[in-house]
Order: sequence, then structure tokens, then C-alpha cells
Amino acid sequence: MRCSHILHRVDDIHAAVRAFQQVGFTVVHGRRPDRSSNALIWFEEGPFIELVRVPRLSLPLRWAVQLYGGRGLRRRVERWAGEDHSWIDVSIETDDESIGAERDRLVAAGVPMSRILNMRRVTPDGVTLRWQLAVPQDPSLPFAMSAYRPSARPERVVHANGATAVARVHVAVPAATRAAWQSLLDGADPWIRLADGDGDGVRLVELSGLTAPLDLESIGGLPLQPVDSP
Repeated sequence: MRCSHILHRVDDIHAAVRAFQQVGFTVVHGRRPDRSSNALIWFEEGPFIELVRVPRLSLPLRWAVQLYGGRGLRRRVERWAGEDHSWIDVSIETDDESIGAERDRLVAAGVPMSRILNMRRVTPDGVTLRWQLAVPQDPSLPFAMSAYRPSARPERVVHANGATAVARVHVAVPAATRAAWQSLLDGADPWIRLADGDGDGVRLVELSGLTAPLDLESIGGLPLQPVDSP
């Protein structure tokens, strides 16, 4: 499997969309704007960036999440809600329309996983997308997903700031979870760079093609920079 996308937590999805547009990104809502809680920054190839509003986690909502996706999903959503406004997660994907084979491989390798979760959403254009998730019980590990059916990636993507692709995703990984990470990736990933660290999670995302450094203050100081910048 390989890197699918990186998630950034926001409080107000509409304000976040405007802020990222102002620094030169083309941003599309995941659903109709009046119903959307996420938005996407696509590139013509490689990982995309997802802006996501995490709801306030009342006790009934926590139990609803656990009922649907098990304790692993509940722990993950609680982790999202407890993170600061930076990168909160990373996803990996397969080209297959089912995540079943990868889930079975991971369980056999000793990585406890959720059951297969069938997902769907309707895009602003009215297209129904379907995909599957499998979530590790350890929320510090990336969650796994199948390919979208049909493909959600636009054929042509132009960003006013010149960005053409995610170049690298730097992730801090404690020694205790490195073997699980290697099982999840099942080989070298073109984008994810693992680094030893006391903490865990995405620390920096680098982009190719940017014509100038981003105004990071406008997007909440997000660790996002041109590839190989100082």
C-alpha cells in the first residue's frame, strides 16, 4: 500500500476553504457545501490533502462511532478531536476496490484491525463515491482504504501557487510501532518518510512546484513547505 492522503483538522470548513484558496490552492468540498464537513486539495498524481472538521465528541456520539467501527475507530476519532490544528492523520491505500485482502494480510502480520467499513458520499457534482476502510486498533498507525469507486481524482488540477504534488510526508514513529508501520506500507513508499521520535504522527508535508513560500500564518501555521526549502 502507499500514501493516500494527509488530514488537517479545522474548526470551520468554509473558513478553511477560503484560507487555502487565498494562498493559491484549488479546493473542492467533499459534499455539497451546505452539507460538507471536509474539503480536498487534489493533485494530478500522488497523495491529496484533506481538510476535515472534527465534530464535538459527546458521549452518545462516541458510542455511535464505536458501534459502527469498533474501539479502534472511536480511539482514532477521539485522537483527532484531541489534536491541535495541524496534521492529525495519514491514510494509505490500495488500488483494489476491496480492502479485504490487505486487511487479512495485516491481521496475519500481527496488526489488529477493525472490521471492513463500507463508506459512501455524494460529491458536489452528484456522483456517489464508494470505498472501504480498515482501521488499526492503534490510532497512531495510518488507516487503510480501498480505491474510490468511481475514481474521484480530477484529470486536470491547477493551483495558482504552482503546487503540483505532495513530494514528501515526514512522520515521527516510535520504535514500538515501526514494525507495524512497515507491515502497513509493505515496502518502500514514494512519499512517506519515517523518522525515529518520542512522539508520533505527521510532522511536515513538502510540496513540489510551489513558486514561492506559502503564507503559513493564513493557514494556521500548518507545517507545509516547498520541497527542500531551508
